[in-house]
Amino acid sequence: MNEDRVSGIEELDYSLRPEADIRRFEEMSQLTRRRAYSMALQLTRNPVEAEDLLQDTFVKAWRGFDSYMPGRPFLNWLLRIMQRAYLDSRRRENPIRKAESLSAITNPSDGETQELPVADPGAGPDEEALFKEFSRELRTALADLPDVYRSAIEMCDLEELSYSEIATLQNTTVGTVRSRIHRGRRLLRDIIQKKGVLA
Repeated sequence: MNEDRVSGIEELDYSLRPEADIRRFEEMSQLTRRRAYSMALQLTRNPVEAEDLLQDTFVKAWRGFDSYMPGRPFLNWLLRIMQRAYLDSRRRENPIRKAESLSAITNPSDGETQELPVADPGAGPDEEALFKEFSRELRTALADLPDVYRSAIEMCDLEELSYSEIATLQNTTVGTVRSRIHRGRRLLRDIIQKKGVLA
């Protein structure tokens, strides 16, 4: 079996998966590759780093493919993996965390080293917990919307499709799509406010 089945991804181990999973992953990967690369380029602002991020994303997606829920947008799932991979790489590359010498100063007169407190720019545990809770509530609220509004919002805000692309997919007019997105966002805000997530 050819190990390089998804273009540019040499690290994928296809030996332990059913052929149906392999085909499904390959098809969805090929269909979303261009959009995923665009997102990687937006994040990294560098074509070489974007390719690296894209490859890393596909490798992680393949390893975690069991967690993908069929019927949900593959691109959304893939982009969440990409965002996490990008943030992880940025944390690893953070020079303050990488170089211990940046947090210490050597006094030239006596040669003693003094530790400097270096603030962590990342979110603290409380902020991360709040963000996770809000994200969970938002996903729940989104699931509570009628399908026609939910799908329009997901295509617009998560998949970043244009109104005309959404209109084509929903077999309707651009004006109807705008109305659905506007109404869906209002309903979403109301649901979230009723749950006490937003003031």
